Amino acid sequence: MSARRWIWGVWILVLSCYVVPYSLLGQVQAWYGSFLFWCVVGVLVIVANIMITRTFQSEDAVDALSRNDELHDDREK
Repeated sequence: MSARRWIWGVWILVLSCYVVPYSLLGQVQAWYGSFLFWCVVGVLVIVANIMITRTFQSEDAVDALSRNDELHDDREK
């Protein structure tokens, strides 16, 4: 799944954090109402953020990889 779809998924989760507790769970007064919903959605957002950023690399890491390749190329010559 692409990062763009994960980002849309996060926005849907954020929107559901407003809609679901105040509409579907509005009459539930127990601990398993809105609080549990927000906890589950929080974990889902963390997972989505991990999936979005799993391909990120810092510029330093990219530079180090290219320098490492150049060093190996020099040794082979």
